[in-house]
Amino acid sequence: MRDKLPIAALVVTFTLFAGCSKGKSDPITAEPHTLKAGTKWTGEAIFIERCRDCHRVHEKGGVVGPDLSGVGSTRSRDFLERVVKDPSKAYPGTVMPPYDSLPADQLKLLADYLETLK
Repeated sequence: MRDKLPIAALVVTFTLFAGCSKGKSDPITAEPHTLKAGTKWTGEAIFIERCRDCHRVHEKGGVVGPDLSGVGSTRSRDFLERVVKDPSKAYPGTVMPPYDSLPADQLKLLADYLETLK
């Protein structure tokens, strides 16, 4: 059984990363596929585009990351911004990729949206 552990760990790691938007070519700078060019971003649209592959809100989304339906009730806006930028500082060992290159205006909109989830 011990010999199978490394293979199982690789399968789990691959599965976790395969479903996340970070696995796409360049999700932070890529043209969003859910919004038409020139459309103004909203926090919810950013969440759908960048986060929903792994995170769930109100029964929609992935299950790799935690359900964020009530995150605004338990976490501050500042904390939410910090976790999005560099999740490993808040949660060492997390598989969530850092979104430190997310433009500041999009980060603000995303944090604003997450803060409304109560």
